[in-house]
Amino acid sequence: MLDVRYDIRDLEKLRKRFDPRDVEKTLQRAVNATSKKAATHISRDIRGTYTLKARDIKKRLKIERVRRDATRALLYTGRRLPLEQFSPKRKWVSVASRRKARSGPRKGKLVRRQGVTVRVRKDKGRQLVPGGWYAKDRILRRSDQEDNASQPRMQFGPSVPGMVAHPKTIESAQDLVRRDLPQEFNDRLEHILSEKAGQV
Repeated sequence: MLDVRYDIRDLEKLRKRFDPRDVEKTLQRAVNATSKKAATHISRDIRGTYTLKARDIKKRLKIERVRRDATRALLYTGRRLPLEQFSPKRKWVSVASRRKARSGPRKGKLVRRQGVTVRVRKDKGRQLVPGGWYAKDRILRRSDQEDNASQPRMQFGPSVPGMVAHPKTIESAQDLVRRDLPQEFNDRLEHILSEKAGQV
């Protein structure tokens, strides 16, 4: 339940009633505080599903001013994340040998090679990267799985913007802003006004 004495929806009335600079300062600080809370909320929500660290998400966040009324937008940027960010582990796997057998008993023989598994989502187990391997802190895979001489390429998982775009994540962040911003604005304006009253 909100305990609001000064309604953020009444900005024009508040600017006429009090020093407009105090109202503007309050608005700026309230929006900044709520934006940071929303970013933290989104980060926690994503990390509840994906095996990412908070710093991986924060590096791709920009808080930008979009209007003169102090409105902020949380912008998440960046392409798909390298798969090595998702807890890679080496694993021996068996694959069919591509060498032609000289005699019958060798036909279809399996050989072992070192592969790699990752855990992208917490609600799923570790998954093998088909044809991939882990070397020099990178997960690689040949562009042509049938050609051992083909160029190795880095492998990628989902992107942070794609994770944020989930409807439940967006809705919960919007709910937080609707609850928090009016209270932040009210509390901060009360504080500024009480400080000025104490100086008289």
